[in-house]
Amino acid sequence: MKHTASRSWTRAATTLFACLLSVIALCVASDGSVPSVPWSAASPVTWSLFQCPPPADAIHRSEAAAIHMTIEWRASYSLISNGGDWAGYVQSVTVTNSMQPSLSWVVPGKATSSILEHEQAHFDLNEVFRRKLEALLPCLQAKHPTKQGAIDSLNDALHQRANEVLSELQVAQARYDAETRHGNDTAAQARWEAQIALWLLDPTAAH
Repeated sequence: MKHTASRSWTRAATTLFACLLSVIALCVASDGSVPSVPWSAASPVTWSLFQCPPPADAIHRSEAAAIHMTIEWRASYSLISNGGDWAGYVQSVTVTNSMQPSLSWVVPGKATSSILEHEQAHFDLNEVFRRKLEALLPCLQAKHPTKQGAIDSLNDALHQRANEVLSELQVAQARYDAETRHGNDTAAQARWEAQIALWLLDPTAAH
């Protein structure tokens, strides 16, 4: 018996909190702008992807730009009757990390290469935790005397683990902005970029 569970997480760089969503809908804007762009090592972000007008108070904010990103995950799992118990196993996991150009903005006159590198690192940090989710979720199992109990137990375990990882991402993104002062501290920015590069190789070490 095959089941699925899914969850979404959205982060805008203008905020220091995450919003967990059960469903996220992305629509093509009336001007035909791209609704989402998946993370790709071969295709870093460009300023042309920051298509949202900045908020009215943007000129007074400490950040010059904001990249809006979404992590979505979906897991398929199977149930097997094993004697008197039911066992649930994860069959497959799909986790995506994308940015939304229609919700990402930059203050006119502040679209510098250094600020773009800072926003790219936000996206890269999201990718670290996408990979961490992709590595950890398949390891989950659940057993219960009843079939429905096994379904509920595995579903709860998936959501709990995903929420833990996404909460870690929330903290990491906030710490990144605070320590780099939104990219204005070049030494801290370099340290974070080096750390993110290491985490991309070993995402389970990220925290």
